[in-house]
Amino acid sequence: MLEDIKGILYSTIDEIGKEKIRMEVIAEIDRSVGWCNHILEKCKTKLSCEDSKTLGLLCEALLHFMLTASVLPSERKVNWKGADLDIVVPSLRMLNKSPNKALVIQIIKNEAEVTKIDQAESVQAHYENIWIVSGKALNVDLKNYYIGSASYPYCRMISDIHTFLVQKRDRGLKLLHG
Repeated sequence: MLEDIKGILYSTIDEIGKEKIRMEVIAEIDRSVGWCNHILEKCKTKLSCEDSKTLGLLCEALLHFMLTASVLPSERKVNWKGADLDIVVPSLRMLNKSPNKALVIQIIKNEAEVTKIDQAESVQAHYENIWIVSGKALNVDLKNYYIGSASYPYCRMISDIHTFLVQKRDRGLKLLHG
């Protein structure tokens, strides 16, 4: 299933052009919102179903692509102090040294994975810096980015990560985005 979703995603990205997306997003980070919307809509028309797991897998794969395309600093699929973390922005080093300047992003694809939130909370004491990505809305007290959200629309993730890093004055980011 994951390979099918990745196949649909990457064929869609290839139709548009990886380099085109990358150059536009690097030039102006807010263009990521439009590209995410466009790519999601094209992929959703090609998917046979839109359940939480399918949409969650699509969101995860697209987020990984957009993090790479936007050259935002992140570490993915890491274990830190016994907690499995999907994405840490900008780095585990920052999470350890200055947790208020680091994001932990957990991707929840089904109800059983809600325990991943506990793992994030065990290593990130600043709950406002724990963000959740899911295909559909979850009943959580954290920022929940999902498709169709009015409060935290999934397609704003890259732009919001960039804003977070700028507000926290991450030095590495200034080299990349002026």
